[in-house]
Amino acid sequence: MLTRAALLDRLATAAQEPGPRGAVLVLRVLQQRDFRIDFGYDLAERAGLALERLLASVLRPHDLAARLGDDSFALFLPRLANANHALLAVNRLVRALRDELRVDGSILSSEVALGLCEIVDDGAGAAELLRRADLASAQAQRSGQTLVRWASGRVSGTIPLQDLREAVGGGELAVWLQPIWDLRRQRVVGAESLARWASPRHGWVSPEVFVPMAEQGGLIGDFTRWSLNASLRLCAEARLHQPDLQVAVNISPRIFAEDDVVEQVLAALRLWSVPPAAVVLEVTESAVMEDPHRSGRMLQRLHEAGLGVAIDDFGTGYSSFAYLRQFPATELKIDQGFVRALRSEARSLQLVRSMIDLAHHLGITVVAEGVEDAETLQILAGLGCDLAQGFHIRPPQPAEDFIATLTAPLPAGA
Repeated sequence: MLTRAALLDRLATAAQEPGPRGAVLVLRVLQQRDFRIDFGYDLAERAGLALERLLASVLRPHDLAARLGDDSFALFLPRLANANHALLAVNRLVRALRDELRVDGSILSSEVALGLCEIVDDGAGAAELLRRADLASAQAQRSGQTLVRWASGRVSGTIPLQDLREAVGGGELAVWLQPIWDLRRQRVVGAESLARWASPRHGWVSPEVFVPMAEQGGLIGDFTRWSLNASLRLCAEARLHQPDLQVAVNISPRIFAEDDVVEQVLAALRLWSVPPAAVVLEVTESAVMEDPHRSGRMLQRLHEAGLGVAIDDFGTGYSSFAYLRQFPATELKIDQGFVRALRSEARSLQLVRSMIDLAHHLGITVVAEGVEDAETLQILAGLGCDLAQGFHIRPPQPAEDFIATLTAPLPAGA
């Protein structure tokens, strides 16, 4: 891990280089002060070193990191092609930090606040770039958000709710699709639908920002209806090229508060002439437990109507196979934290093997998320995993680009 001065030197060089320059991140570990008070400085220092090792395991070989203080780090992510790639890198980091970090039997909360500043042609030097990322991180901590992005002289954490409301209704949101690969048939059989927001005022806004905004601001119903209809329209178009293609759509369990949600979903299927079997609804394991009785009832009705139901990020949150009794899951999506560790951790390999075996005994399809290399894909195939997605297969891309590649081969190794 670099010193702050060494990182600034590298940033100063990158700011003058042509082509894609990357982004600066400041990461703050929340509640670190309470941890020091409760467990002492020695254990807090070992926890900081453990976090450094975790960051090193997530970052790319040419990414750089420096420790700014007891509870904060600066990261330089060079050579990112565009703003969306920076957000993808941030999302990967956030997902890796979701699990609690254990040090000597004690637990360090891995809840973080992130500030993102992209390197652009505005004359900002290295110190200013780091300052902007730090300001954005401070805003994320104050507002309770995971990520705030510096954009055009302001941080995107101050995005007014009205701007999101207008984006939902005004065509600013877009669907990107990430291929889902069948390990047995060796071909793309589906895609996960992911929302993206390119705001004229705020630039690229992360889903880590606008999805919680929609949930907390009373817009989740409108947002979910937009996502469902946009995804189904694209699904219908894609199935003209590949009739057996499925699309997976993420839904917030908060939409289940609406009594007619099942009717809304079925009406959208009829509108776009998409058969129910072509759609998989994804919900996170922890989110459905906010109101398990109502969530289970709604999901059961949708399952009976012919739709698939996927439990996303399986292995995190409540992490209990017992919950599979309560929900009509047709798919389990193994969290990418387990998938990334397959090559290096024997225990993760055995856990994934157990998840796959038990799911298959229950008649449930298994999807592995976050596949980033050919070796991991081969291991998953050997374990009997059904489906996979990740950057090794193909990263998320605009829907029209995905549809155009349906008849094109994937990169070697997939």
